[in-house]
Amino acid sequence: MKELELVKNQVNRMPRGKPFAVSSIRGEVSYANVRQVLSRLVKAGEIMRATRGIYVRPKEVPYLGKVLPGSEEVVKAITKQTGEVIAVHGAEAIHRLNLSTQVPMQTIFYTTGNTRRIKVGKLEITLKHISPSKLVKPGTTTCLVISALWYLGKSQVNAEVIGKIKQRLKPEEFTELCKHMEQMPAWMVEAFNQYQRENKNA
Repeated sequence: MKELELVKNQVNRMPRGKPFAVSSIRGEVSYANVRQVLSRLVKAGEIMRATRGIYVRPKEVPYLGKVLPGSEEVVKAITKQTGEVIAVHGAEAIHRLNLSTQVPMQTIFYTTGNTRRIKVGKLEITLKHISPSKLVKPGTTTCLVISALWYLGKSQVNAEVIGKIKQRLKPEEFTELCKHMEQMPAWMVEAFNQYQRENKNA
């Protein structure tokens, strides 16, 4: 009973609408008992299970009912729980960089973990495995740009694309991006070099 109350009290202090990991439950309670208590709370409708080890207290909003966390919040919680690196997918990256007017229909993230699908209420998230070597400085503009370039592929990445990207970045962001050319494949590096040759006096 003491363990049940300890876990429930901690869960009740979690912000509504914010996902939390099993590992965030502190105190002298075994992992198995924490999972058991959380399972009971799910059955009672007090919390929802987002994915393995990730839960959320739904936020109640008048006229809207239960409001669940967004995809970015969910993947941050997963990162804390599993330690895997999760980053913006290439399709979303080219949209954020205004290299495409198409809005991705699916919510997809790259992950260094296993490929899998997660459902939180009506929200569906796909985590797609990617080699860690392709995620350069995760969580930064550099990673966003390189993910976009990988997604576009060798046939579409050229000096013109690099020029468009430069226009969308702050000067210091583009400078930082260029510092990581040694972590790019040869065809990406050539596109940067071509841009620099064509604009050396700009």
